This record gives sequence, C-alpha cells and structure tokens, in this order.
Amino acid sequence: MLSEIAGGLGAQAAIREMGLLDGLGASEIDALLTEPNHTTVIAQLSNKSWVKLSRRKISRLAEDRLSAIPDDEFDLIVLMSTGIFRDFENSFPSVNAQRALDAAVISVAVEGDLVGIIFPLEQQIHEMEMPGLSLFETRSAYAAHQDIDQFREAAKSLKDCVYIVLNSVGYSEADRQLVAQLTGKPVILPRRIVSNSVQLILSSMVKTSAIAASSELRSKVDALTSRERQVMSLVCEGLSNKAIARQLEISHKTVEIHRSSILRKMQVSSSGALIRMMVKAGYA
Repeated sequence: MLSEIAGGLGAQAAIREMGLLDGLGASEIDALLTEPNHTTVIAQLSNKSWVKLSRRKISRLAEDRLSAIPDDEFDLIVLMSTGIFRDFENSFPSVNAQRALDAAVISVAVEGDLVGIIFPLEQQIHEMEMPGLSLFETRSAYAAHQDIDQFREAAKSLKDCVYIVLNSVGYSEADRQLVAQLTGKPVILPRRIVSNSVQLILSSMVKTSAIAASSELRSKVDALTSRERQVMSLVCEGLSNKAIARQLEISHKTVEIHRSSILRKMQVSSSGALIRMMVKAGYA
C-alpha cells in the first residue's frame, strides 16, 4: 500500500510508516477484537493474516497513538484507515482517508446516480455508518481482499450502478482495474483519493506539479497559492470552514476567502462540484 501511494507523489518525501498495532503482543491484539454490538474494522497483521477489530477500541488506540506525536515531528500525517476517524479533527497537517472517502462518495451520490459500495466483510454492509448517504440510493456488496471470485460476484451485483466505491484502503490498484474491467464503470479507490490529497499538501510546500491528471486540471491547480492548496485538500475531505480554520490555525473568515478563491480558480460553483472534479481525476 505504501509503495503504491508513494509512487504517485509528485515530490520527494521521506516517509515513515507506523502501524497502530505495532509493538502489541497477541493478548493485547486479542483485547481489540470485535464484540457484539461493536462495528467492525479489518486489519492485516505482520504475518499477513487478517483480524476483525472493534472500531470503538481501535479508535481509542489511534487517538492515544496520535496524541503522543509532537506537532512538529512531521510535516504531514496520513491516517490510512477506512472505518474509523470520521469525526477526528486535529491541529497538525493531516490527510484522513475515511473522511476523504466519505466526501468523495457523497459528492457523486448527490448527482442522483446509483452508487455501489464494496466492503471487505459482509457484516460491514449492515454496519455502514455514512449519514450523508441516507437520502441517496446505494447498493452494497462484499469481496475479501485478493478474492477474485468474490470480486466477480460483487461486480455482477453492482453492474447497474453508475459509480462503484471500493470501501477499504486494503484494496489495491489491481482490484480497481479488475472491477472497472468487469463493470465498465468508474471505480473510486481510497488510495487514489489519499494520493491526490497528499500531492496537494506537498505541492504547497515545494514547487511541483500537484496532480497527475489532465493538463487542464493541472494548470488550474498550479494557479492556486500554497495556502489555497492546503485549504482545497481539507475541503475535499468535507471539512467545515471552522474545522479547516482550527487545523491551519487561521481565522474562519480567511478560510471563507480562500474557499471562494479556490472555487473561482477551479471554475466550479460549489465544494461538492470541486470534490467530484478531483475524484473523477483519479478514475483513469
């Protein structure tokens, strides 16, 4: 996963990977296993096996781990997890995979098109918590990581959808290509959304091409100031002006000014349209 995302970055970056379960013994991991009435997240251990963890417990662990990181230790922290952190806000630069994915899915669903969502576990279909989608029609299926037969069945059941979402950072570019080939539909992959967000943040720090997309889109993004690129990344995660102001330590009014300038330069009428533009840039 890390090499796939790092390979798409438009700038040199020193990357340090930290697993939430790093350093935990078997008994400590057992204590994090899912329980009745707990929503479930899935994680891969160092021995390549997968375990079902309690979202509630792993969220507490993540909060503890993140709070222990000094604000000035990293230029950017990427939360590479789907299923947790939806309400997580912080005072240091970050990209939140689940929050960005939620915003992307809602941005395409609001167009009125049928959206299909593939989860790694069947039980997650019934545990899905995305309030913003409650007004829109969606269909769900499941396919375990690297299970081609289940991917084929999932793709078959979602063939009438206009967009398909792979709802796990564990899904790879190969999985995206397989589902796209089987359905002929655009497929949203969390890793690509995260990669685009990271590129935007990095391009605000160094002079580099911000997004690997069409020349027209690149020219629009290149016209943004460094601060506008930071704000745009957070807008694409669906954050409110208040949350953006808190994270960037600027005023609410300043965020409003930046957001207005971003929409004008990107030639879109709303934040939702902006998110759709950036999501669709990652289909090819």
